[in-house]
Amino acid sequence: MRKFFTYLVCLAGMSGIEASMAQQFQSGPFQVTLIELYTSQGCSSCPPAEEYLNSLKNSGELWKNIIPVALHVDYWDYIGWRDRFASPQHTLRQRQYALVNRQRAIYTPAFFVNGRPWRRSSFNSAPKGSNLQTGTLHVAFKDDHINARFVPKDVSGTEQLSLTVCIVGMGLKTQIEAGENVGRHSRHDFVKLNGVSVLSSNNQWQFPLPTTNHIEAEQYALVAWVSKIGDPRPLQAIGGYLR
Repeated sequence: MRKFFTYLVCLAGMSGIEASMAQQFQSGPFQVTLIELYTSQGCSSCPPAEEYLNSLKNSGELWKNIIPVALHVDYWDYIGWRDRFASPQHTLRQRQYALVNRQRAIYTPAFFVNGRPWRRSSFNSAPKGSNLQTGTLHVAFKDDHINARFVPKDVSGTEQLSLTVCIVGMGLKTQIEAGENVGRHSRHDFVKLNGVSVLSSNNQWQFPLPTTNHIEAEQYALVAWVSKIGDPRPLQAIGGYLR
């Protein structure tokens, strides 16, 4: 496991930081806005949506009140270009959203804000924040392990929860050579590169940090959210850049 931590250090450009140092991320009691974009490099209508998501890296609300993440789906790979960030897990999550939101079909680009469909318009360039008090999420990693806990507003229940932790890449570039976006030089931020979901019956988690083979990102971030079993909509989310 020490070998993996050395690998993570190299990814984040932290060769001079000792393994004993920890990073911590914590939300407040109010629900942080998780913005999910379902997209594909093979989708000709996706670049404007990705440009909007990319622009959030300059927002003063980033990591405080908004957590962006781009999930590349695989159902457009057949039309001539295989998206190297695509995952069937992302497609499955979008289908789960379609089920709980009673949508008849899935498509790209598709935004979800705290698990609910959201469409951008010239009069609504940013989603409204949540005023719900859902609970506090605390996530820390030291060496190669995640330690997390969620303190819900309603502490009377014993419902089993799931924590999802993702490694997110910034400044990823691709020269698209086929498909609907042939000839386009794409740039992607907030791309989910890998992740893991772990169940808990006591709102506490300990597990290894997920790995990633994408070492060309300019910067990496950690994004995490907690949700109920069988319901992908997040109760609370946190995020931040990795050192």
